[in-house]
Amino acid sequence: MITVLAVELLRLRRSLTLGLVIAAPLSLSVLAFVILMDRDKSLPWRMFADGTAAIWAYLMLPMAATALSVLLAHVEQAARGWDHLLALPGWRGRFFLAKLLILLLLLAAMSVLMVAGMAAAGSVADAITGGKMLSGEAPLGHLAALIARMWVAGGLLALLQLWLALRARSFVPPLVLGIGGTLIGVVTASARQGVYIPWLLPVNMLSSPDRAQQALVTAISGMAVLVPIMLIDLSARARR
Repeated sequence: MITVLAVELLRLRRSLTLGLVIAAPLSLSVLAFVILMDRDKSLPWRMFADGTAAIWAYLMLPMAATALSVLLAHVEQAARGWDHLLALPGWRGRFFLAKLLILLLLLAAMSVLMVAGMAAAGSVADAITGGKMLSGEAPLGHLAALIARMWVAGGLLALLQLWLALRARSFVPPLVLGIGGTLIGVVTASARQGVYIPWLLPVNMLSSPDRAQQALVTAISGMAVLVPIMLIDLSARARR
């Protein structure tokens, strides 16, 4: 399994995947900086951090999971790589599990860059304005913990996106699912059922502690149930 993961990581160097991992958090950090510089009044650091994290959870994280899942699936589908991989001896599910682990690892890397980018954007804007842009101390511990919880909560939607991307022969179905899921998340953000909708689980980390806890339970339990089902399903399809 470790060998499969190592090969997957090496193959990413020849794709656009790593560029996306950097570009998505960087673009949001630049946007946050521009918004800050356009303000006339100071803003509490905590409010800036939570506001930027909300954009990450609502839009960037779901769309990043969509794009990465499509790219990871396309690596094999474009060159008919599955024909070679699935002909190798051993458990076929290890290749699909490796894809999922790589996807979660890439999203974790993006989350780390997101924390660094938000901290840098706020610090630079505050320095340019002579410390008048943001009030209070930078809540780096709070921000890191918040983004980490969003990553955990986003695991379920990442799983669903990758499952469809690996199942479909075209990139269109996973893109439609990602765009539709993100749109549903934006429209139904305040719904009570939001703690059970995969695309709303990350943003629920900004809700009350009880609601955030329920969203985490939904994400973790959902993955525990669906990961084995996904591996069985994809392995069975590979035999056809």
